[in-house]
Amino acid sequence: MAILTAITTEGQAVQFSDELVAYGGEKAVFFSSDRRQVVCLYYGRMSDRGERRSRLDKILYDYNPTRNGNQADYWKEHFCWPTGILDGAHSLPGSFIRQHNLVSPVLGIVTPVYNNDFFFIDRTGSKREKDGKWFTSPKARRLLPDNERGNFLKMLQVCTVIARAVRRMHMAGLAHSDLSNRNVLIDPKHGHACIIDLDSLVVPSLTPPSVLGTPGYIAPEVLGDNATPSMRTDEHALAVLIYETLLLRHPLRGPKTWSRNSPEEDEMLSMGKNAIFVENEVDKRNNLNPPPAVSYKRLGSQLANLMTRAFVDGLHDPSRRPSAAEWERGLGRTLDLIHPSSPKREQWFIIEPGLPTTCPFTYQKAPSPIPIIDFFRPDDQEYKPENIQLTVWEGLQIFDHHRFSSIKPTDSSGKHSPRGVFSYSERNWWLHNQSGECMKEIDASTGQIVDHPSGGKPIRVYNNMQLMLSEKPDGRLALIRFYKS
Repeated sequence: MAILTAITTEGQAVQFSDELVAYGGEKAVFFSSDRRQVVCLYYGRMSDRGERRSRLDKILYDYNPTRNGNQADYWKEHFCWPTGILDGAHSLPGSFIRQHNLVSPVLGIVTPVYNNDFFFIDRTGSKREKDGKWFTSPKARRLLPDNERGNFLKMLQVCTVIARAVRRMHMAGLAHSDLSNRNVLIDPKHGHACIIDLDSLVVPSLTPPSVLGTPGYIAPEVLGDNATPSMRTDEHALAVLIYETLLLRHPLRGPKTWSRNSPEEDEMLSMGKNAIFVENEVDKRNNLNPPPAVSYKRLGSQLANLMTRAFVDGLHDPSRRPSAAEWERGLGRTLDLIHPSSPKREQWFIIEPGLPTTCPFTYQKAPSPIPIIDFFRPDDQEYKPENIQLTVWEGLQIFDHHRFSSIKPTDSSGKHSPRGVFSYSERNWWLHNQSGECMKEIDASTGQIVDHPSGGKPIRVYNNMQLMLSEKPDGRLALIRFYKS
């Protein structure tokens, strides 16, 4: 093993081992000497070198969320974004270039090594990357150690991070073009995710896509109508990823056979112009038989509506697909409907009006009645509904993004400071006010205000209770109703 040195276009020296780590679809990968970075060098023939270099410059400098903006550190955790470009690298030996069939003059990138949370030790003792295919395939999941599989809550958090990252790319006008379970690393232990293979992003008005995507994630219009990858095709791939991650099955792979000429032709049709959602309630030709134990509608109305739009309305009409921002918002609101299936909180499921209070994963029934909060925002002299709900469970904490309509769940201020906690005792629900402010109850029968000072006795929660969470201009009103299925 020898140590080689390459100079980035910014003049930084990178030392790396000449020992090959892996071959990707386009690049040979080598570890830096300190094993904190990897050097990825293109191999084979390259007819679009100038275009590739322009793409890399734009990705590294103009459109880089890990360098630009006040949330750069956050995005470093969720993108494996290139940190340097290697162009020419004349100090590399010719024998090394020939041995690995590298593009000459050399072209490549430097990227960070994946966080340790994105690796696991499999049942044979081998170290593996946690790319999504380990978690979206039931067969692959069986090979995972039990402590790596996560639960429904963690998978919801993973999907939220993926949607947020894709939304950030799209906000800059970038399309990934090859979003799939191979290019997303996930960590179900902590609810984290990281998007990788970012050197082939489609840069607006500059570079066309260099790949069509990964089978199973390529949008139907690409296979059937020769459309090119774009943000719209990313939206299809994102929907597939979310459906797979939460339900452990593909939304289009059903029993329907479209061609007996060859598996390849059948795949082109079933994923392309003839694609049908496996849970389509109108066109049932591709419905799973027997029906799945957990329907997509058990994910709650927010996600069910988005999935209907993605796989029914927008499957062959890209303009009707939900955006990444809509997925991020829908997943966030669904997280507010989560409920533990047992006091040990080993599994979680969705409870909202219209859904059973029995967990579809463990078949345990939640104790009822269950308080569900509807939030109302102040508007002049009245409160208006926001279509935001919160399902209450023992130990649930509320934060400023619950109390105030102007604060988003992604805002960092107050995110780790609970403003209240719910408890259940003596067959009653209670809210312990930790906000430092007085909460005011509106007596529904008299319209009078009942003060509940901060730090005082716990507030007993009852059916149809109206509680002002703050008197500040953007403070919300909580309408608490008890739900029994």
